[in-house]
Amino acid sequence: SVPKVPPTFLALENVVVNLADPGGERLIQLGLTLQIADAKVADQVKVYMPRIRNDVIRLVSQRTTQDLLHPDGKEKLAAAILRAVGEPLGLVNDDEEEEEEDSPKAKKKKKKAVKAPSPIQAVLFSSFIIQ
Repeated sequence: SVPKVPPTFLALENVVVNLADPGGERLIQLGLTLQIADAKVADQVKVYMPRIRNDVIRLVSQRTTQDLLHPDGKEKLAAAILRAVGEPLGLVNDDEEEEEEDSPKAKKKKKKAVKAPSPIQAVLFSSFIIQ
């Protein structure tokens, strides 16, 4: 059997972001940790950290308090952050390219494109405070 390698955890600095609520007075303080399959990929993620932080801030600032407090709000945000982290590394899944699904090329691509699981395994919230 193949020995399991424990994942690498990479903490991002906490971000404080204005939410998209009317009046713009609500803030979120967010602490994130990325669970990554191996240390090599973690090093690649570190290289792109300024872009990743920017993308996280932009994603969070588009949400309202209600979006984030909705039962699946955190899951949706985590999924969006996962895509944002994977994008500069070329790890975004092809499900996002559904606009062109009428073209035969896209259909062929979907059938044979079985992607390996992303080495960015999870987005974990270490703090999530809305004020």
